[in-house]
This record gives sequence, structure tokens and C-alpha cells, in this order.
Amino acid sequence: MEKRLIARVYTLTAAVIWGTSFVVIRWGLAFVPAMQFLFLRFLIASMIMLVGLITTGRLYEVKKLLGEEVIIFAALLNALGYIFQFLGQQYTIATNASLLVNTSAIFVAIFAHFMLKEKLNLIRGVAVLIALIGTFMLITNLSLSTILTKYFLGDILCLLSGASWGLYIVYTKKIAMTKVDDYSLMAVWFVYTTIFVFPLVLLQGFRPLGLSGWLAILYTSILCTIIGFLLWFNGLKILEAVTSSIYFLLEVVISACLEFLIFGLSLTFIKIVGALMICIGVILTDISYRSGS
Repeated sequence: MEKRLIARVYTLTAAVIWGTSFVVIRWGLAFVPAMQFLFLRFLIASMIMLVGLITTGRLYEVKKLLGEEVIIFAALLNALGYIFQFLGQQYTIATNASLLVNTSAIFVAIFAHFMLKEKLNLIRGVAVLIALIGTFMLITNLSLSTILTKYFLGDILCLLSGASWGLYIVYTKKIAMTKVDDYSLMAVWFVYTTIFVFPLVLLQGFRPLGLSGWLAILYTSILCTIIGFLLWFNGLKILEAVTSSIYFLLEVVISACLEFLIFGLSLTFIKIVGALMICIGVILTDISYRSGS
């Protein structure tokens, strides 16, 4: 019970951190091209992680993981998720992006049912549905035409991001069930993500960065990448893949609140109800697993 409580704290903390990232990315993209932003974010995170491994004499652990096919495939899915998100956020608002990226919960529930034997029973199905209806209300204010017309391209890209991360979370859960050093694994993933993104940087091009651009990159590199991923992965060791993905729907609430405070995004009664429904979905999902139903 205590381990599960700690896992929930880890996961919720990661969700809050990642919820802030959508607004920081929206702000940062005003100063940095999308692929350059993404590349530098993971390059810096990789360098910090590798320095940590070198100073603790654990670099040999990375060498063992570099050739594991399942780890490389998961890293590719992670890279695709970020590529679609960063490209999508050039054309849509942060809250839209956080909603559509977190449709990964739908994909996780489906993939986990077949790949991890995490049975999608009635309670969990209802919990997922409630949470997703809540996110729909939060983002659209029950006006679907807003998404379909103004932000269509960005929304489609962010939806593809959600699909990529849905499969990534399931593969990561399979990896988390084995005895693997979390710090070394994250370092390998960050290195591979940097490598996968690099060709796209060459296509989009580099440009000189000012203080604002570097602040956005450093914030997402250290807090959202290193700290966020380590918290999430350690939570995933205990929590089910579906539960973990449902918790991340809280990112939508965090993103919407920050976008309201910083960019003036309006929060209506319908959007507030939607945020509450997300919380209800999270609680129901976690209760269903704890009760074994």
C-alpha cells in the first residue's frame, strides 16, 4: 500500500511538471524552431545524464542497453511522440495540445489489454470515458467547430503524438517489469531521441538563440525531461500502464490553468466541470486497480 502511494505521488508530480511544459513549449517556440528546440532539449538532458553515469562509474550499464531492440523501439516511439507534439504546437494552443497528446490514455487502455493483460473491465472503461469526456469539455467548451477549423493541422499532429506515446507507455511498462537501472535506461532513451531528431534539425535549420529561448530549453531539459521521466518511470514500476496514463490527463488541467494565467485563456463553467471530471476519472481508475476489480 505504501509503495503504491509513493508511486502515485511520483506520477502525479510528473503530471504536474509535464503540464507546465506545454505552456513553456508554446512560449519557447516563439524564439526557437521546433526541431532545434527538441534537439537541444534532449541533447542537454543526455549530456547531464551521461556525466552522472561517468562520475558514479556506471557508464558500462548504458553500453549494455544500447543494443536492446525493445529499448531502441521504445526510444523511437518516444521521439515520434515529441516530434509530432512540437510540430503540432506550432499550430495549436497549449491546452489543445495537452488534451490530444493525452489521448494516449485511450491507446494505452487498448494496447495494454492485449499486450500486458491489464483487463479493460467496466469500471476502468467508464473511468477512461469520464476522463476523456471531461477533457473534451475542457478544451472545446462543447463547441467542436473551434477545434475543427482553427487548429486542425496542429490538432492532428498532437493526436498522432498521443498514439505514439500510447504504444510507448505500454512498451515501457514491459521494460519496467524487468530488472533495469532506471537512470541508465533514461540516459539511453535521451541519447537515442537526440539522434532520431537530429536529421529533422538539419532540414528545418538552426538559428541563434537569445536568453528566452535558452530558458525554455533548460527548463524542459532539466525539470520536464530528467526529473519528469525519472519520477514517471519509478511510478510506472508499481502502477499499471492504464492508471499511469490516466493520471497524465491532469496535465490538461495544469496546462489550461497556466494558459489562463499567462495567455488569458478563458475558463468557463463547462471547462471547470470538465476538469473535475478528469479528476473523477483518475480516482475511479486507481480505486478499481486497488480493489482488484
